[in-house]
Amino acid sequence: MAHRLAERYGVQLTVVDITPNLRDVFEPIVHALDEPHADDSAIPTWSLSEIVGNSYKVALTGIGGDELFAGYRRHVGLLAAERYARLPQALRAAAAAAGEWIPDALGSELAVDRVKRFLRAGAGPTRATPDRYLGLQCRADDPLRERLYTPAMRDAIAGNGARERFRHLHQSGSREGLAAALYLDYKTYLADDILALSDRLSMAHSLEIRVPLVDHVLIEQVFPLPARLKVQRWKLKALLKRALVGRLPEAHFHAPKRGFVGPTAAWLRHELRGMVLDELSAGRIARLGYFNPEVVARLLDDHFSRRHNREGILWALLCFSTWHRLFVEGNVPSRLVAPRLTEGITERAKSVVGSAASRSRWAD
Repeated sequence: MAHRLAERYGVQLTVVDITPNLRDVFEPIVHALDEPHADDSAIPTWSLSEIVGNSYKVALTGIGGDELFAGYRRHVGLLAAERYARLPQALRAAAAAAGEWIPDALGSELAVDRVKRFLRAGAGPTRATPDRYLGLQCRADDPLRERLYTPAMRDAIAGNGARERFRHLHQSGSREGLAAALYLDYKTYLADDILALSDRLSMAHSLEIRVPLVDHVLIEQVFPLPARLKVQRWKLKALLKRALVGRLPEAHFHAPKRGFVGPTAAWLRHELRGMVLDELSAGRIARLGYFNPEVVARLLDDHFSRRHNREGILWALLCFSTWHRLFVEGNVPSRLVAPRLTEGITERAKSVVGSAASRSRWAD
């Protein structure tokens, strides 16, 4: 797709291979993010920022388009879930239980994971929009998180998880359906995840990014438009695609959505396996005191044996452990931080631990 667009518009295309140096860039990425951040788009974002930053100081991005025009699969998932909720609860619960036995076939792990999340989100009693939407995003269900956290961790985050935050935001936003989902994206995922991540990783390479699709004038015009204009016949970003007819090749409108992530599941099993085993060893997890070592060990075994794809929760745990080592434990390699900047870094980081647990990637 990128090659065809480059040829059509006569622009130079630069292809970046990020696999060979994964271990070399992981620590610098976690350090640049400054907070425990579990978005696996960090590695491609870092690599792209490095390449672009070598030649330019300002760049445009398309961040914000999916949140404004409804471009994520979970947006269609929410609309489908509203219909799915009309089925008897017993049937939905049985489907969710059966779904956990679906094998994570090689090459289709993410697709299978999405199916499982959909079935889990619709298993219980009919849920309000924020609970249902959060369920579509969570890589770990409630029972798993209960087992994963130590009693002290559960007590520390009680009443301060993502579920409570989603419910509060939904109540203040007074929206339902797709409009509620987009509103929650703006208030959580867009602001706290991808904008923060892209800004910090690009600035680490002295690159400033501009986000025209987050311009307030555009948002004020497009956000209030009805859902039927944004999702048509289960097709995402229908309005944006109509606006670009004649400006992009026809095949571009029918291509499958590609997230800006790498093969995270494979990276954890291969290129990053040694780092994963070190950071998530039973001894280290026990010393940290946040998570149950036995549960973490089972997650690792599930993933390495391909019994279940655990990339989401394992990536989060790997990022958290690395961040904790760098900032809370103060074990910052000299290549990452100048000596004068390390003063007081541990004390500042300790204040982040409690608040970090309430972010959706960690707490709910």
